[in-house]
Amino acid sequence: MNFLSLRYFIEVSNHLSFSKASKVLHISQPGLSQQISSLEKQLGFKLLNRTTRKITLTEEGEYIYKKLAPSFDDIEKTVSNIVENKIVPKPKIKIATIPSAASIYIPNLLKKIRIEFPEVEVDLQETTSARAVKLVKQQKYQIGFIRTPIHANILTNEGLNMIEFNKSPLQLVVSFEHRLAQKESIHLTEVKNEPFIHYHAVQAHSLQFLLEKACSIAGFSPKKLCEGSELLTIANLVSNNLGVALMPKDMIDLLGAKKVKALNIKNMNLSSSISAVWKSSEHTPFLINQIIHTLQSNASL
Repeated sequence: MNFLSLRYFIEVSNHLSFSKASKVLHISQPGLSQQISSLEKQLGFKLLNRTTRKITLTEEGEYIYKKLAPSFDDIEKTVSNIVENKIVPKPKIKIATIPSAASIYIPNLLKKIRIEFPEVEVDLQETTSARAVKLVKQQKYQIGFIRTPIHANILTNEGLNMIEFNKSPLQLVVSFEHRLAQKESIHLTEVKNEPFIHYHAVQAHSLQFLLEKACSIAGFSPKKLCEGSELLTIANLVSNNLGVALMPKDMIDLLGAKKVKALNIKNMNLSSSISAVWKSSEHTPFLINQIIHTLQSNASL
């Protein structure tokens, strides 16, 4: 396949004019026409309808033009950028992550990237699970770290792959001033009349689902103080004894010296985990494949 003749076809299609295309390409009109005819002969079908008055694309020509034109634009922009800046851009990986994963998993991952791929730039975006999934599906970011959804098969059906990391038990978080703060474990019914800090039903769906499920198992519907998505905001509300919260242990461990107490929940075995997601593709870039391999072989980074 003569790729130069494809480039000529793209330019003729841009202008629907051999004369305009020939000026842009710095080639004679007869030479340009000959290149297009040769391409049509090689393909076995016509690309252009030519009359003395105008040029139009055939159905096949329209299809090829729409498929190939963006690719040729990208090639030209890439070459122009290198020529203009006299430098090859550094490879970049874009990661969208929830804050807890940014603290738990990202540091070790970045250490590995710096050792194995020191030339790589990393664009790290802290966001919600819902937003991270959207960014990866739109291919604006290559990898997302999210709270594992309750129905993980939904992500598979939407063309995403997933690696789930360690599960973390659900615990009750109270203020040190709370009446239960001296205990190490409780029955969840002991706080059925307490106000709970809820999670956003869309932005933190899996955590809100666990909150509602835990309370349902305990036989009550949780009262709502407010909705929160930021870990430190929830911790501050709890530390001021304004309400209680249910959190996975991995989130609680990030609070450090905050004035909250984590209590185990008796007769309940609910947990949450963090997962890495990426877009399924037959042509995943080498760098992304290597990072995915690292995540797969070190599921407890």
